[in-house]
Amino acid sequence: MRTLTCIFAFAFLFISCDDQKKQLAEKFDKLQTQHDSIAQVHSEFKSVHTAMLQKHQEFKSRLEGMEVQDSTIFEDVAKHEAILVEHDALLEGHDEIISAHKELKKGFGEKSAAEMEAQLSQMMETHEKLMEEHSDMEKDHEMMQKEHETIMAKLDSTQIDAS
Repeated sequence: MRTLTCIFAFAFLFISCDDQKKQLAEKFDKLQTQHDSIAQVHSEFKSVHTAMLQKHQEFKSRLEGMEVQDSTIFEDVAKHEAILVEHDALLEGHDEIISAHKELKKGFGEKSAAEMEAQLSQMMETHEKLMEEHSDMEKDHEMMQKEHETIMAKLDSTQIDAS
């Protein structure tokens, strides 16, 4: 009787563990879908960032050919440049994280339930971080775009006044 009870207990543990791993695998699949979406947004943002870098370089070149009276313009340009460099570093880090997440898929089902949960938890935290940083970078780009437009309007009005 005792042997039969042990067999049922092991069978129950095995089945419940299998169900837990199955649920974790489903959760992982959902996270992979989210990961793919984040990777797509990241790729699109990198294109936007590259365009912003190009626009910034053109902006700097245009400034070099002008006589600028307002020294705060150069402060803004330096600030924008620092932001763009920071974004480069963030995007490079995001590339590495996205690549590492692809590697996590290998052997996921072979891990223990505890390892699976830990990996899922880490992935969720990382996804949140990536989305937050992308959002912050988008806000920075919007701010820089507005400041570029304001600066160009100032410069255009001073060139007209000087004529």
